Amino acid sequence: MSKLPETSSLRVLSAQILSHALIFGAQNTGSLAERALLADDPAAVATLGVSWIAFCVLQAFTVNMVNVCPYVVARCAGNRDYDGARAAAGQALLLAAGWGAVGILLAVAAGVAAAFTVGPTRWGALFFATQALALGPLLGTKALTGYFTGSMRVGPRLLAAASATPIAVHLALVWLLTGLLSWSVMGAGLARLGAVLAAAAATLAVAGAEFGGLMTPVRRPNRVLLRAMFNDGSLLGLQQVAAGFIVLLLYLTATRAGVITSAALTLTHSCVYPLLFAFAWGTSQAVGAAAANAIGRGDNHELGRVTRRCLGLSAVLAFALPWGAFAACGRPALAWLVGGSPSGGAIFTASERLMGLLAVFFVFDFAINFLSALLRAAKEEAYLLKATVAVACVFGGLLLVVPSRPAGNCRMGTFIAVQAVWAVLLLLRVAGRWPGTASRETESQSRPRDEYRESRHAAALHQPFAGSLCTAGARKPYCEA
Repeated sequence: MSKLPETSSLRVLSAQILSHALIFGAQNTGSLAERALLADDPAAVATLGVSWIAFCVLQAFTVNMVNVCPYVVARCAGNRDYDGARAAAGQALLLAAGWGAVGILLAVAAGVAAAFTVGPTRWGALFFATQALALGPLLGTKALTGYFTGSMRVGPRLLAAASATPIAVHLALVWLLTGLLSWSVMGAGLARLGAVLAAAAATLAVAGAEFGGLMTPVRRPNRVLLRAMFNDGSLLGLQQVAAGFIVLLLYLTATRAGVITSAALTLTHSCVYPLLFAFAWGTSQAVGAAAANAIGRGDNHELGRVTRRCLGLSAVLAFALPWGAFAACGRPALAWLVGGSPSGGAIFTASERLMGLLAVFFVFDFAINFLSALLRAAKEEAYLLKATVAVACVFGGLLLVVPSRPAGNCRMGTFIAVQAVWAVLLLLRVAGRWPGTASRETESQSRPRDEYRESRHAAALHQPFAGSLCTAGARKPYCEA
């Protein structure tokens, strides 16, 4: 078994950014195919966009409750507490199972609601039901992937399991259900459900070598650790619910502006934009894990170096590469996506205008994700929640005050303005605390190991930022997945 990789190495950081970007891009490639097959039905595209964003509000809370796992694992790994890292992953699996049960109940409720409705509302409810059924497997995959993310060990096998396998299944089911059988929004929902199940099975197969170690804390839950992860995850989840509420408001205002505007926003923001954002997302995942690892061992120098190197890599990978590709191929791609629609010309014109605005939004979106990752690594979830709620309230108030203009331009401009304010709030917090106070006392690294044998949670009490999230245990090396 190989030792833990050097987290500040350019090779390791680049590999992790690329891996997370490919996983994120693969998860959104199926959406591109869905929109292309539904291009001749703008109403279905609009219904799919609003239904998905509405579900994302629920998904954001549950996914981020599990997504606390990589940060806890990284802080434990930084302190060489490998048993604590496995225990954190096990508790994340418990949280995933609990929310999976809630998802089944929501799917039943959505199915009952669909039985008493007709038209787009019925299709939207059925789509919601399929995504609720997929919640448990999705969260289980997130928990397993987060274990490897936190230890900076996302390798080729996990990459294939979390990206290649689900995208192949997704594309095949989209072609069959939405294309050949013309099941519209319902077909898209079933295709996403199939992709999530495939990803869960493949990821479980990859993690099989370490699954026994991860299941031990599941069979014997650590209540202190589970409660701590639940509390931190709840803060992250509520923060993402507030962020999702901002996006939901944008989609609802676009719906009121008409089918053309709503379809264009769904096409650009939910379909094309995520592919352009893939490397930015990968950067935030890599810097979050690497920063938490440095905080776990109290190394301020490492923390600053990781931050600077990820910023340098993002200038090329997150900005120049995707937007250079869009400048060369974006217009033909948009024309192809709307080519089969009777309103293709109007949607294409609106999409071009929105992509110009989304290019500006991208700068602030990248800053928000990058800075949020650093603050999460330093356990600043409470500040993230306060800042996001404040921004959501400001955006909601502006929607009531600012008059609407044709094609929703004013609303998109307002949306970008509040994103800029959000980024500034996070930047001020990071600038005031990074990296000088992010990693406090480092003398705990030099304490005799016997001190950590006082109790099962003694190591956690000595960890300045890990709180009760790391437990003492034997030092066992990792191997890459």
